Amino acid sequence: MTNYADMKRIFYLLILTFIFYSCEKVIDVDLNEAAPQIVIVGNLNVDSKYSDVVISLTSSYYDTLPGTKVKGAIVNVQDEKGRIYKFTEKKDGIYRSTEIKPAVNNTYKLSVLAYGKNYNAQSTLNPAVAIDSVNWVYENGNSFIDAGYYVNVYLTDPPGIKNYYRLKIFLNKKLKNSSDDLIFFNDRYVDGNKLEYSLFNDPYQLNDTVLVQLISLDSAVYEYYKTFTELMNTNPGSAAPANPNTNLSNGALGYFAAWSSDTMSVIIR
Repeated sequence: MTNYADMKRIFYLLILTFIFYSCEKVIDVDLNEAAPQIVIVGNLNVDSKYSDVVISLTSSYYDTLPGTKVKGAIVNVQDEKGRIYKFTEKKDGIYRSTEIKPAVNNTYKLSVLAYGKNYNAQSTLNPAVAIDSVNWVYENGNSFIDAGYYVNVYLTDPPGIKNYYRLKIFLNKKLKNSSDDLIFFNDRYVDGNKLEYSLFNDPYQLNDTVLVQLISLDSAVYEYYKTFTELMNTNPGSAAPANPNTNLSNGALGYFAAWSSDTMSVIIR
């Protein structure tokens, strides 16, 4: 059975890596003591002007300060042609490169040296899949859903390619980031088909602006988020894995992801 230290690592990780970006919502969970453990969160976004790797340590739940940011690490990413991009520490624990220009169908290798240990991971940047359309329908409400407008997202899955998706929803420019808004799916049983995804978490109102972002992940990062969401729905008192499946080596928590996306925005009329 998982011990208290393992469960501490699980849920502190939920706090630190709830999203691709550090600006998303913090989850407060009643935790137990555990020894500090390194957490690495790296993202290469094909549409961004820079790429960040954030490194920190987990801390005791009973500490009044957040986890320690890891300073002085050596961070770089190597592309398929052997070019190495060094990441500069912009703030404590935040390492950034403006030189690397992620390209689709390329695999990138992350290397981190911190506290005398090496941590490595790799991620393949899959092509973005286009959103065909976004529409909405008004529902009167019943015992399962509230009255309001509900959004449907349509896409065409490319045939013969294994695709792994995340949907992010922004309401009036603000990311919807409750646990119910973590949406991941793949094309294992629907390869090459037209897909419809209905967002029934919360209703929208007239004049709401809804932006949908369809993110294409690789299999390892998808597996991280799949196990991440499973752990969020696990009773803290029950047996569970020590942490989500990660593509990082040497016992680090977190993930390294290269990804692309397509977006579409609509206004509820």
